[in-house]
Amino acid sequence: MPNPPKLIEKIEEHIKTHLTKHRCEHVLSVRDQAVKLANRHNINSNQAELAALLHDSLKEVPSNELLQYSKEQEFLMDKYEEKNIGLLHGKLAPFFAKNQFGIDDEAVNNAMRKHTTGTADMGPVDKVLFVADFCEPLRRHTEASAVRTLAEHDLDAAAFEVIKHKIRENLSKNRIIHPDSFKAYNAMAQNCTEGNLQ
Repeated sequence: MPNPPKLIEKIEEHIKTHLTKHRCEHVLSVRDQAVKLANRHNINSNQAELAALLHDSLKEVPSNELLQYSKEQEFLMDKYEEKNIGLLHGKLAPFFAKNQFGIDDEAVNNAMRKHTTGTADMGPVDKVLFVADFCEPLRRHTEASAVRTLAEHDLDAAAFEVIKHKIRENLSKNRIIHPDSFKAYNAMAQNCTEGNLQ
């Protein structure tokens, strides 16, 4: 059964009234791409839809308000998040989803937490959101189309391409890279190597 229509309507209304037009269009496009990938790979599309709709709920919240929200939720930042407050929007999204919409699904929560940096232990819904967020059709970067095509038949390979791009992008801009991204890369590289040996 699909997600309750009234819940989806409520989330969509919040997105439309609290996010910029550009961000709203991105989120809805991520939702469509995530559901498509989930159905394609026999992954829970309800969880993928909720994670996609809510993953950027706090993306446009000012840094000082994100910090305040993290204190209210008793969320302990690591030293990398302290230096890049923008990373908090995904980590805090599960609190927002529960407080605002009563959603407390661990697969949904994990996908939202991991969608920016990735992690070593990414599950199916995590990968769906991670890839969909990168390659949804409104994305302008050149790699989006290739990853979208790859994801149709190999979600793991697509996720590997995404983490490689994210690391390269951060390196090119001399940004601090969260260790979770390196752990995600190493885990995916190991899986890729093991797959080639079989």
